[in-house]
Parts: sequence; structure tokens; C-alpha cells
Amino acid sequence: MWDGKLAELSKEFSAVAFIDTLFNQAFSKNTSDIHIESIEKGIAVRFRTDGILHKVTEVTHENAYHVIARLKVLAHLDVSERRLAQDGKFSFIKKNMPVDLRVATFPSLYGEHLVIRILDRSPDYFSIEKLGFLPDSKEQFCNLIKHSHGLLLVTGPTGSGKTTTLYSALNLINHQEKHIITLEEPIEYSFPGITQAQMRPEIGFTFATALRSVLRQDPDIILVGEIRDYETAEIAIQAALTGHLVVSTLHTTDAPSAVIRLIDMGVRSFLINATVTGVLAQRLVRALCSECRIPGSVPAEYQLLAQRFGVILQNVYEPQGCAHCYNTGYRGRIGIFELLRVNTEIKELITRRPSYQQLYDAAVAGGMRTLLHDGLLKVAHGLTSLSELARVIG
Repeated sequence: MWDGKLAELSKEFSAVAFIDTLFNQAFSKNTSDIHIESIEKGIAVRFRTDGILHKVTEVTHENAYHVIARLKVLAHLDVSERRLAQDGKFSFIKKNMPVDLRVATFPSLYGEHLVIRILDRSPDYFSIEKLGFLPDSKEQFCNLIKHSHGLLLVTGPTGSGKTTTLYSALNLINHQEKHIITLEEPIEYSFPGITQAQMRPEIGFTFATALRSVLRQDPDIILVGEIRDYETAEIAIQAALTGHLVVSTLHTTDAPSAVIRLIDMGVRSFLINATVTGVLAQRLVRALCSECRIPGSVPAEYQLLAQRFGVILQNVYEPQGCAHCYNTGYRGRIGIFELLRVNTEIKELITRRPSYQQLYDAAVAGGMRTLLHDGLLKVAHGLTSLSELARVIG
């Protein structure tokens, strides 16, 4: 357990006091998700902090119902409905600022499983400066998002920070003279000055149908939450061709794979060349705690690997753990990035329907820094550890 206070509250129980303390502890630890998991003897509570789940406490069976019921009331959900999944949301005050909380319930063997996503509204939360770009990559990415037209893609698995990167990009270019429209599923954060639309597939309001309507709203910049099929890709590309900047995401493992995915969807190569300006692939790694990190050694195989990229691993650090980082050795997360810019050489290659390896080799030859290369540089700069990089990249 991270803090005995929750355990004490579970003895002389008040659901209201328990939940208030739960939220305050989650906020202090920069937790992104709270898991309330029904187990045979009650509920278990876990925090996802810096991408890792940590067990916090358990609540007995006789008190578990009151916790779940209180959370469902706060989220405006049906307390009596335990057989179906439900979604809701509410706000909680943190340091005189509202924090949005999104609640999702799910029926499981021993009862309901609740996951509470914490959505920070801090003014500086969506900042390009905080994403973890190295200076040259940040400059290149900022140049791409300031284009007046074209298609810019961000790729990576679920939980790799794609939404945060896209919101930070929009935050940078959100000016009064620009009309920005977003198509999202779901809308996680609200932005002043931006028109945001929630997709509702159950009534036919999908990314593809919404994108057709958006083009009649005189937008300058369009964010499409995800390109999932040929129809959405085709309309997004048409929007980019007609003078709009379109930003979106794809679920691919790296940047070159995004181009191959578009080709496999059936998008014609000349349309990719005419619209796609760049692809950013990313992952999130935990940042070493600056208060307690300690010098570490570098195994020979990592030295050889780093030498392939021209990276010198001299002053590397390992996690230790202290009160500042709650004995994890890490505090916060940063991105590792792979930015593929579609230059003349890449365009010529795309017209020939290249294999993945051909495209990858051409991208690296053209200056693309791979995810592994970027991660090794961040290890060399003391920002993260070799073990954390290995955990994320594999």
C-alpha cells in the first residue's frame, strides 16, 4: 500500500470520506486512472501512475457496495443497473481547479469493475515543451503542424500518448484567425475556440460521415480521432487536397508502417504523395526521478547497440526510489519519437509500392531517427533508464 490513510478509513467506514481521500491521493501521485476492481472479498483499488498499475488498498465486501454506489451517483449512472456497462463523468476540485473524471463500469464475475480516467485541465498540460521532444525533432514536428494543408499522422498503440500529442499540436496552432474542428470518440478534453464533435456510430454519425459534413463548415484545420478504414482515409485525403490541414492517428507500430497501411487500405500512391507530409510514431517511457537516480552500468550488448546509432552511453542512471517519487524511482513520463518526413525520395519510392523494409531503409537514410535511437539518446541524457527503454521497446 502507498498510504495507510486509506486503510484506516476502510475500518471506520464512510464512502464519501474514502472517495475524497482516494481522489486527493491519486492527484498527488499524478495518477491517470483509478481501478476499482470487484474481488471475492470486496473491492481492490489500484492506481495507474506513469503507465504502471500499483495496488493501493482493499475494501471489505460490506463496504464495497457503498463505494461503487457513491461513484455511480457522482457520475450520474443508474445505481440499480449492474448487468450492463455504463459510462459517465463528473468533476472534482483540485487546488481550486476542476478536474474532469470519466467513469466506465463493466460487469465482472464478482461485481462491477470501475475505471476512472483523470483528465487534467491545467492550462499548461498540453504543451509541446512537455512532450519530451529533443530540440531538432521538436522543430521538425512544429514545422509540419504549421503547414496550411496536408495530412499529418501520429501512430502508436493504445496508451502511447497520441491524443496528448495531437491536443498539444492544436494548442500550439489554435489562433483566432483559424477555424479548428475535431471529430473525436470520445471527447476527453474541451478546448475554448475549437469546435469539437462527438462521434456516435450507433446512429450513423461516424468519422467518415462527420468528415463529409465538416467540409461544409469552412474549417482551416481538422482533427480526425482515428483513420480506421478506406472511406475515412479517402475523405481525409480529399480534405487535405482541397487546402485543409488534417491531423489524425493510425494504430501502427512505427512511422513507415503507417504509409504501408494506407497503401494496403487501397489509397492510391499519388494521393499519399500529394497529401501526407509526415508521420510521427511514439511511445511513452517513465522519466527517472531527478532526486534519487543513481549511476548505473551499461551491459556490453547495449554499448554495441548504441554504437550502431553513434550514441555514447557514458553517464547513464538507474532508478532507486525516494519519498519524492513514492519509492518507484520514476516521476512522470516522456515520449520517445520517430518522425518520418515525406521528402522527394520517399515520394518516389511510394509510387513503386515499396516493401516495409525498403521504406524503412529509405526513411533512415533520409534522416529519420528511430524509436530505439531516440530512446537511447534519452538514456544518454539521463532522462530514463535502459531497463525502462527495454520494457517499452522490447
